[in-house]
Amino acid sequence: MRSLRELKSHILRDGEDARIDDADWALIRKHLPAGGRLAPDDVMALLELRTEARAVCADFDAFFFPALKAFLLADGQVSLTEQFHLLRMLYGGVGIDAAERKFLQELRAELPQPDPQFEQLFQTAMSD
Repeated sequence: MRSLRELKSHILRDGEDARIDDADWALIRKHLPAGGRLAPDDVMALLELRTEARAVCADFDAFFFPALKAFLLADGQVSLTEQFHLLRMLYGGVGIDAAERKFLQELRAELPQPDPQFEQLFQTAMSD
């Protein structure tokens, strides 16, 4: 079985297709663990896929954002390393899209006590 990272090079072919469409999402789903429990490496691979894609289908986002939120909130805070990954996602592509803004708003609302660094990230992203 191919790993999600190996799929990334197949799905986001340089110079050809940098999109995650419905067919790509079906292929990704086949490589996700049964039962929906994602390992940290799986979450990071999905994060890389979304960051590097020019466009993604709605079904990918519907799975990805809840999985990312669960991963980030597992310990009740968003660490500096996790914030770095969020910044890469937000600013690594074509700009912050509506789905990413909504995700940040939901994440912030569920954080028990957002730290000042996350709050700065949030405010900057919302104003960009």
